[in-house]
Amino acid sequence: MNIQEFAREAGVSSATVSRAFHEPGKVREHTRARVLSLAAKFGYYPDTSGRALVCGRHDVLGLIWPLEAEGPQAIFAHRILALLTDQLVKNDLDLLICPIHRDRIATLDHARRTLRRSRCDAWIQLYPRRNDPLAESLIASHKPVICLMGDALAGAGWHSVQLNQDNWMEDCLRRLHAAGARSVVLFGGRAGEPDHEERRQVFESRAPKRFGSRVKVLAGCPPDGAALLDCLARGEATGIIGIDDSAALLALELCRKARLAVPKNVKVVGIDDTPLSALSEPPLSTYRQPLDEMVACAVDLALGRRRQSRRFNAVFVPRSSLPG
Repeated sequence: MNIQEFAREAGVSSATVSRAFHEPGKVREHTRARVLSLAAKFGYYPDTSGRALVCGRHDVLGLIWPLEAEGPQAIFAHRILALLTDQLVKNDLDLLICPIHRDRIATLDHARRTLRRSRCDAWIQLYPRRNDPLAESLIASHKPVICLMGDALAGAGWHSVQLNQDNWMEDCLRRLHAAGARSVVLFGGRAGEPDHEERRQVFESRAPKRFGSRVKVLAGCPPDGAALLDCLARGEATGIIGIDDSAALLALELCRKARLAVPKNVKVVGIDDTPLSALSEPPLSTYRQPLDEMVACAVDLALGRRRQSRRFNAVFVPRSSLPG
């Protein structure tokens, strides 16, 4: 059954059928419900190749997922994928996931082949990096590229959706200082990770204004626990900012090991608001990124419904490790 035949059965125009599937905002809800109900009855779905010829798009987004960024658990990336799924359902889109590992040449070669042969309308690149090994292939694909959780650096017309690192870091430093911390440590950080590098740069520029010379960066992935224990023993870490929640949770464990009470002796804060942050002892104060809004913005950019890149502000979630 083609679209014209189905439209006659449904008693609507071919355009209404197409919009019911692909542009639901342009069709009355009761009309769309009736069209979809009849489609399920007849086993009908619009021909994707024909739609691609008419509309110039395939209703497929590509996601480049760098496996090395978070390791095998990839808690944060899974949250992004869950929210992206909501957007796929809302906009009736398909998703092609292209996993890569930037330290494994075979995965990069496979990704380059995928970029050449896929029929994606746009690519969302998760955790982009400066001088990214896929930059040239993405440019050659002539598709829109949206950099999610990092800056758009390579191609003309690329866009980015990322966190405003200045905003939350300045707020965090202010809160730590107001709570009585007299020294501060930024704990953890993956080398080459733009998100983490930007946090470190903002920390190094802002922290001395409140804490003078009592500022230290302990980078590393995994974080250097021995170095933090040494700082705790010398009283050089009365305030700790985890580069993410996992680093902050490790800092809580190290404070217990050093027999330092949190928040009485040491204030600890993270960022990401992962599920474990609320279950730690004491519960971890953190910053929540508005991931639902960020993912929706990335999809709008991919579909051409938005033209400007955007930075989002994180929201402080007060718990026991740094009371609000």
